[in-house]
Amino acid sequence: MKHGIHFFDRSIFTTAIQDFTAVIKEDPMNAQARLYRGRAYAKQQQYRNAIEDLSAALHLDPFCWLAFYHRGCILRHVDPKRALQDFSVSVLINDTQENFYSFLHRGVIYAEQCQWSFAICDFESVLALDRSVTFAYLSIGLIMLLHLDQYYKAIQLFTDAIEVDPLNVRAYICRAQAYHKIHNLQNAVRDINRAIHLYPNKSQLNILRGKYLMEMKKYELSSLCIHQVAEIDEESFKSQPVQRALIQSFCQNHNKAIECICEVIAIQPEPSMYVLLGKIQMKAKKTKDAMESFKHATKLLIASGRTLPNTFEAAEMHYLIGLCYMEQVNLLKACDAFSVAVRLHSSYPDAFYQRGLCRMQLGQAMCIQDFNRTLALCPSHFQAYMSRAVYYGSKGRYSKAILNCNEALKIDPNSVRAYFYRGTLKYQNKTYKVAIEDLSKTIDLNKSCILAYYNRAVSYNQIKDFRKALKDYGILLLLELKKEIVFKVLINRGLLYVELGDYANACEDFKEATLHRPFDSQIFQAIGICYHRINEFEEAVRSFNQVLKLDPLSVDAYVERGNSYMENGQEPDRKQAQKDFLKALHLNPKCVKARICLGCNLQALGKFQKAWNQFTVAIDIDPKCHAAYDGRASVCLQMGETFAAFQDTNAALKLTTTAALLTNRGVINQFMGYLSCAMRDYQNAISVDPDYALAYFNAGNIYFRNRQFSQALGYYSKALQLEPRNESAVMNRAITNTLLKNIKEAKEDFEKAVSLCPFSAAVYFNRANLHYGLKQYELAEKDISTALSIQPNDALMYKFRADIRAKLGFRKEAIDDYKQAISIQEQINSI
Repeated sequence: MKHGIHFFDRSIFTTAIQDFTAVIKEDPMNAQARLYRGRAYAKQQQYRNAIEDLSAALHLDPFCWLAFYHRGCILRHVDPKRALQDFSVSVLINDTQENFYSFLHRGVIYAEQCQWSFAICDFESVLALDRSVTFAYLSIGLIMLLHLDQYYKAIQLFTDAIEVDPLNVRAYICRAQAYHKIHNLQNAVRDINRAIHLYPNKSQLNILRGKYLMEMKKYELSSLCIHQVAEIDEESFKSQPVQRALIQSFCQNHNKAIECICEVIAIQPEPSMYVLLGKIQMKAKKTKDAMESFKHATKLLIASGRTLPNTFEAAEMHYLIGLCYMEQVNLLKACDAFSVAVRLHSSYPDAFYQRGLCRMQLGQAMCIQDFNRTLALCPSHFQAYMSRAVYYGSKGRYSKAILNCNEALKIDPNSVRAYFYRGTLKYQNKTYKVAIEDLSKTIDLNKSCILAYYNRAVSYNQIKDFRKALKDYGILLLLELKKEIVFKVLINRGLLYVELGDYANACEDFKEATLHRPFDSQIFQAIGICYHRINEFEEAVRSFNQVLKLDPLSVDAYVERGNSYMENGQEPDRKQAQKDFLKALHLNPKCVKARICLGCNLQALGKFQKAWNQFTVAIDIDPKCHAAYDGRASVCLQMGETFAAFQDTNAALKLTTTAALLTNRGVINQFMGYLSCAMRDYQNAISVDPDYALAYFNAGNIYFRNRQFSQALGYYSKALQLEPRNESAVMNRAITNTLLKNIKEAKEDFEKAVSLCPFSAAVYFNRANLHYGLKQYELAEKDISTALSIQPNDALMYKFRADIRAKLGFRKEAIDDYKQAISIQEQINSI
């Protein structure tokens, strides 16, 4: 037995078989001898004898995992099912590192049977036992690359294989192909270069590198690769000038390719050679020369007597002539050439398709018949479906266009163009959510598809998903865009920010847009409005000044500039605003907005009758302008004409129902003493707009007046939740908390009121009252003194401070305050 094993280990299988046979004759039950002899037979390709011995070994020793393994190896190609069973039993008996080949072979069989998940599982088991098996990495990677489309995982696996074996050419080639799948051409070329370095004479590697360089538009390097291929078999390359011409044409060396074909034509002036010459000339953008070549080919065909009515060769020539006419934008002649082509060969789908394109560009409805004929001849004609979709889309028949895109996607499921166009059609059809799905698929297929991001952003805007729309606009601005697209993106994003109320960011986008169109007055108008909304009125005025420089007759610019002046609140600014409103009315006397703004301006200047007149004129111009009624109501209220104000507010409410108008009517009702009606108006205002703070504040005031302090507190709190900086609401809530004995809350509110209005005497006076009630006389005295420093001629406050000082024992100071209070009151009475 030892003698036989010795010869087996040294691959002297004939002698080893003789020794194992002798052992088996002596001991027929020797399983080990059967195993070794079976393995020796397998080495000598005596597979039948090998299987018999291995089966006998297993009969004698059912737990011999090596016998199962070797029998599985023999049966792998002839009986894969039994081989799987043998490998499975082998790993069941022994799943350690010494039996990893059973996992490996079983994985190969699963891969051959397209059972990818089982194959991956076995190869992963191999790697768990031995991390240095590069074949396992490569096998899993190829499954990921070729069958599961998981390119990034494949790249990682090929990288792992290279780390184990840096000289493995196959790993570099596979990783290059995976990089190519994800359009990472730079890394793909780098890996192919490494493979070529290891195997420099492999012509296929040079061809593959040339292909990748061609896709990267590095034509000179691509040409060099093709020449390297030619140098490997230089003689055969030189003896085939047509092949040389094709290679030169592939490398974009069209002039050299033309020279090669001309050499052939000089010897062999065949029609086919002229056709080939014309095709190369078309690639070289020498359309006139190409047309001459094709026409010369047709003349030769006629001269040779080979022209027939249904000859495809002749039809192709006319088809190519038609393409040349299309290149020259001579659509009528192109259409005639394609018509000749389909007459000569009625089963020519490309000729029908190109004629359809010509007719579509000429606005002829017959184009659809050509597209239909194309698809009847070639149902897998992707371009015909897409062109038919374009035609139906141009006619507004979006559903039918979408169906054609669906058919195109059945032919090419990864077509960026088809997904993009179907997405835009769905947008036009106002089915925005499904449009977003198609545009997202477009982006998945092509991360740099600018129009897909743009259209998806617009679609997100339509469904009010502003966050995602802003994200897409942001991505677009990170890409390399044409100036026109950048401008549109900035304008759209700016308008989106305006819709969200984010006027600061909108302003920044509009300002950047002015760099692209510095003479567009509308952009400066938008910038001015944004500055106005963020209370930067001086900047707003500057922007409107720029608008008026570009467009001196812009009524809107005068109105908006006037409004910005008004917001400053100073007398000179109001005068300037009045001038702007008058200029706007001079340009357009029927501009209702300008009249309303002028009315508000006159009202602010105390010229109530003139303001009333402006609002009245605005109503005469547009009887349905609720803002004019509201403005006149406000003036009437200030003039003491309460009932007239009430009538105008009612007229405005008949035109539109808003929280502001209801609140205004509530104020008028409150002036008239109808508190229940006022409260009803405030409650209706809240139901119309639950976020209208003034309605809550006014309702809280009525509750406060009726001494319903708990209810008042709730309404003041809601008003402050909506407008945290409303100093009146803060102070009123502080007083309410004081009356409700909510001392801590009252103090907090007074602190906030002081921070909001540090120069309000009323705040300090009311806080002094709080401290007085708490017998904190020193704090009360400090607050009332601060109030008097702000408002020094108030008899009531002097009297209050006198009371506080009396409590503190400051009798002299108290008497002085009493005297001051009496003196101020006497002065008031004498007036």
